[in-house]
Amino acid sequence: MRLNYVLNPQIDTFVLRMIRATRLKIILLTLSLIFSSLSYGIELEQLMGLPYNSPTISELRDNFETKKPVESFLPFLKVYKLDYLEDGIFMEYNSDISLYRIALFDSGHSYKSYRLKLPFDAKWGMSLEQVEDNSGMLEFSDQNIYIRKYSTEQYVIDFYFEDNKLNHIKITATLQTLKDKTKEVLQGTGLRLIPNGTVKEGNVLDGNGTMVWRDGAAIYKGDWSYGLPHGRGEYIDTFGNKYAGEFKLGFFWGQGDFYSKSLDYSYSGNYAMSMRQDSGSISYPNNTSYSGSWVQDIMSGSGTYVRGDAYIYRGEMKNNAFNGKGALQTPDGYITGEFKDGKPHGTCTQTVIDGSIMLVGHFENGLKDGKFKVSTYGIESDVVYEKNIQITTGPIDPKDLNK
Repeated sequence: MRLNYVLNPQIDTFVLRMIRATRLKIILLTLSLIFSSLSYGIELEQLMGLPYNSPTISELRDNFETKKPVESFLPFLKVYKLDYLEDGIFMEYNSDISLYRIALFDSGHSYKSYRLKLPFDAKWGMSLEQVEDNSGMLEFSDQNIYIRKYSTEQYVIDFYFEDNKLNHIKITATLQTLKDKTKEVLQGTGLRLIPNGTVKEGNVLDGNGTMVWRDGAAIYKGDWSYGLPHGRGEYIDTFGNKYAGEFKLGFFWGQGDFYSKSLDYSYSGNYAMSMRQDSGSISYPNNTSYSGSWVQDIMSGSGTYVRGDAYIYRGEMKNNAFNGKGALQTPDGYITGEFKDGKPHGTCTQTVIDGSIMLVGHFENGLKDGKFKVSTYGIESDVVYEKNIQITTGPIDPKDLNK
């Protein structure tokens, strides 16, 4: 809705202030989009519309003290709500399990104060004028005189003031955002059992029962709530996939054990939205295994990767590869330090298996490159490598480095 004003001497000042505030609001929004990626804090507004198991929402939850939030389902509203009481925040997800609302609290009632970054770098207890200094002029709310609104095409932020002090914030995604994030939601959504099969036995509304899909192509037997597999149960299909464990809203969700005959692996650990999430262990018949952190079926976080009897990596993982700080054990010895895409990259220490020789220096994509400190049976020397080729030894003349 567009408001049209008729200028007159009595309201000229007010209109000019509105125009300046609107321009400032546009500038601030543009700058926030440009620089949000440079910020160390997570911009909550940018999380709207993402699925529960997305990497950025997972990163936010990692900062929470609350490890077991209060969980509730509002079937008539198709809302899945999680209350993180120790952290002063609740998060609501729609029927697609994408984030559509966040509420932040100063303190009071059952919530403690939210202490992470607030929108527009606001602080609890700020006055309306102080918040508007950061955000630009806020809109009035038709529902509540204590609310001022900040609206964009992607989200709406409600700032709540009590005694002219900020004490509550609510962020709601727009339909446009939910539509724009469809791709991310699909990427984060695994198998979901919806009740369109044939009831074989029991109560498939809010009890225990069995449902069959496509003449036995898939079978679920277990607990039901809200008309969906929810609780504990077992799933099997004709592809040789078997899962036994916890379900939520039709998904593998919680602790469970999975075996795939076609892909020939077994997994035991946590799931979210039918994808490996948080902690779990996977193993293959060729004696390859990984135990550690997962995000959306991807090895991400810290963990231990084992290949055969001789190769063991312990450290940080990202995108299913060694990325970050870690230690790799091989038949020849050990490498500790920085890794990138599965290779030593950065400052690392390489030690032979018996500890007699140790090198410390810079690796580039798995190759020694630059000046290394070498200790051979306790005798130290300097060695220069270029793409894993030793080009000089002994005391280094700085002039030689430019040759």
